Amino acid sequence: MDDLLADFVAETREMLEASSGEIVAWEADPSDTARLDTIFRFVHTVKGNCGFFDFPQLEKLSHAAEDALSECRSGRREPDRALVSAVLAIIDRIGVMTDSIEAGEECSAEGDDDLIAALQPGEITSVVGEPKAATPQQAEPADGEDDAAPKAARSNGVQRSIRLPTELLDEVMKGVSDMVLARNDLARRLREAGEQPTIDGPFDRLSAILADVRNAITRMRMQRLEHLFGSLPRLVRDLSNELGKQVMVDFEGGEVELDREMVEMVRDPLTHIIRNAIDHGLEGPGERIKADKREIGLLKFAARQSGNRITLTISDDGRGINIERLAAKAVAAGIYSQAEVDAMSQRRKHYLIFEPGLSTADEVSSVSGRGVGMDVVRANIERVGGSIDVASKPGEGTSFYLKLPLTLSIIAALTVGSDGQRYAIPRSYVEEIVFGSSDHIDFAEAGDRRLITFRGKRVPCLSLAEILGTQAGDAMDWEASTLVLVRLASDDIFALAVDRVYDHEDVVVKPIAPAIMDTGLYAGTTLLDDGRPMMLLDLPSIAQKHELVNEMRSATRVPEEETAEQRKAQPIMLFTGLDGRRRAVRLELVRRIDTIAREAIDIEGSRVQAVIDGAIYPLAGLEHGELTADRCRLLRLSDGDSEIVYAVREVLDAAELEGEVIPSDADAMIEGVALIDERPVPVIDGHALFARHSGGQRKAPPLSCRLPADSDWARTILEPLVEAAGYRIAGDGDEESDVAIELAEAPAVAAGPARRVIRLRHEPDAPGDGADSIYRYDREALLNALKRARMGETA
Repeated sequence: MDDLLADFVAETREMLEASSGEIVAWEADPSDTARLDTIFRFVHTVKGNCGFFDFPQLEKLSHAAEDALSECRSGRREPDRALVSAVLAIIDRIGVMTDSIEAGEECSAEGDDDLIAALQPGEITSVVGEPKAATPQQAEPADGEDDAAPKAARSNGVQRSIRLPTELLDEVMKGVSDMVLARNDLARRLREAGEQPTIDGPFDRLSAILADVRNAITRMRMQRLEHLFGSLPRLVRDLSNELGKQVMVDFEGGEVELDREMVEMVRDPLTHIIRNAIDHGLEGPGERIKADKREIGLLKFAARQSGNRITLTISDDGRGINIERLAAKAVAAGIYSQAEVDAMSQRRKHYLIFEPGLSTADEVSSVSGRGVGMDVVRANIERVGGSIDVASKPGEGTSFYLKLPLTLSIIAALTVGSDGQRYAIPRSYVEEIVFGSSDHIDFAEAGDRRLITFRGKRVPCLSLAEILGTQAGDAMDWEASTLVLVRLASDDIFALAVDRVYDHEDVVVKPIAPAIMDTGLYAGTTLLDDGRPMMLLDLPSIAQKHELVNEMRSATRVPEEETAEQRKAQPIMLFTGLDGRRRAVRLELVRRIDTIAREAIDIEGSRVQAVIDGAIYPLAGLEHGELTADRCRLLRLSDGDSEIVYAVREVLDAAELEGEVIPSDADAMIEGVALIDERPVPVIDGHALFARHSGGQRKAPPLSCRLPADSDWARTILEPLVEAAGYRIAGDGDEESDVAIELAEAPAVAAGPARRVIRLRHEPDAPGDGADSIYRYDREALLNALKRARMGETA
């Protein structure tokens, strides 16, 4: 019975945590019946389980919530915010009672009747919306239980699952790790013994089986980030209600997996960032409207995996960080002097937010603003081998970038040697391996920094012997070394000079003492296949220690070179013209990329124009070829005053224009030719392009078209065709429309005056007085009539 009760507690917590997020999402879209059905099943299952274990108090609460949700499912009641708050309050109460059941304590029934009364239509009680004593997302799993069972298994019962103690998983992982070491030892002995046909085959099969088992065991400890994301909508909703703000949440990358312990470690830092963002990052509705923003703020979470690290981005579209106020507070607090603050870059000033005691809030609130927390957030992230970065623009918002290790105990590594010792490098960081004596490698010095030029790029170079203190940099024979090109998760690149590279192999990572971790050189220890110990290098910390991260590119150049390259490098967009030739246009001219139907392009003599979203734009680019496809890709270009569109076959990529543009007189629309990816590419002359096609023309207002009233055929067939032709559909508020479409058999149904009328008939042949009408399925004739009406208006 104790085992069944433990399963009940764990399953109830899982379902309640999931239902909180589902209810918040349902509140945003009450018409989502599928989500409502999911919530109903959650509550119904809790009620059924309570009856089995004879928990009448718990059953009474869940039954009341089930009845209210059942009325919404049947259409007898419209869901509102009060109902959602009442259901969430009951879920919180069930979570508290579940904790009491697990602890074997009695739970008072005081306040339960008020919670149930709040479910009734029109009822508002003081208990709804108050701070909760405990929430499902704060509850920890019972000892020896794993809450990683997939939600699909609980909702439809198709996939079966069991709960195992995490200690048992750790023991199994330890056994697999020892098997990997034994396999490596056996592989080394087989290599020394020479070719063994009778043994090599079985050994290869054993290695493949061991790899599959290792992956399966590793995945047992992994958890999809949607498990973490699932509890955030409730947190955001409660905070936004408390602060009187409206916040919308967006998630991306929930399928990314992370070690379950890492998920729990990152929960508190993430919660603190969310509280700060909602409290004084996002503005109130009135302030957002004054700033020409949507009344509802956006809080976005995005996760992606890069090598053996996870990048988790939390961004908002709020007011951003006021770095000048932050810098002033740092001076007032005595953390930095005014001279030190003045010497800081804008990026460095952003990092002041991580200083203890500093905050951008004007006032201290119950949520945040005390200046305590962001320094702890950074410390907690760095303690698990991660890093945190921040970027902000005034008036546009703030983004935090959390880079977290997967914390897998077995990783693919490259073993390298320095001064007779071997070290391991995570293989996911290795970009390329080259010899220092290669002809295409050039060494140079900029100040006290060693640089190499490789594939046309200058990157900093570090010596592993110098990093470890076993050899001075000026005594290094750089050309005799082997260079390992390292790319970090932040996309920063540097070269690591080692004596030699040994082999690729899977290594078992073991933790090391905190004092050794504090050196910033090592991330763990492992064993070679012969049993000798080997240290795993902490490349991100090494790069950070030597100032190679984030501002690495600017730090590796001589100031004169940096200024010249900043002056030359300009972003451009590469595309293929209608003739199939590559061209480029400066990215600052490109406003957006549109795809429209061929019918929305009007070509008559020298007049060429396109209709997009009901507006008419001059069209360029047809001098290079003809439009043959049904859908046309256009670059919408703007000079800040007017807009034109440029027809292309395909948009290729964005790139940096680092070299000079060589002037060309072959084409007046070409600024010159630039060398991009070792290929000559013509660059469009924006000045000449707007001088020829714009002529001071601004966007014409969209024309309106009134359709036959109360006609399903007009809404489903006619409306998309009219909108594709560049018209907007006239509404009841339009006193007079530019064009009206009438049915010849019932001309009175098109209510309201119109400047022009197009009549449609039901039959293909025109009987009697139907000669002035168009057959309603004659697409070409109808589009031509709409075009004539439009050109008549704009002539």
